[in-house]
Amino acid sequence: MLEIVEDMVGRHDFLLTPCSVDTFDHFYPDLPRHRGCFGNLAEALAPYGVTPAQIPTAFNCFMNVPIDGETGELKVLPPISKAGDHIALRAEMDLIIGLTACSAPDSNGGTFKPIHYRIEA
Repeated sequence: MLEIVEDMVGRHDFLLTPCSVDTFDHFYPDLPRHRGCFGNLAEALAPYGVTPAQIPTAFNCFMNVPIDGETGELKVLPPISKAGDHIALRAEMDLIIGLTACSAPDSNGGTFKPIHYRIEA
């Protein structure tokens, strides 16, 4: 569906599902409730007829989720990308794509900053 045509970072995640209010309740019980990426995607995709049950595991661009080779434990660490890094994708068919910026404190070091994107025809 999408071809990666340029990738300046090379570290992305395809294991973790989008965080939800339940995820935040579990991992961050002392923080205010947050709908997470799943809630953001559900709201953004609803006008296109995409239901929450149809939202798959996300391609988490720039997320740094290493797997411990001995224990198999997943860790969510701050991204290794830096300002100006990017990934370029080419759609091989018509698609509806939702974008959301991770709001989990462990993955962004507690900085909730916007993502910048560009769509070219």
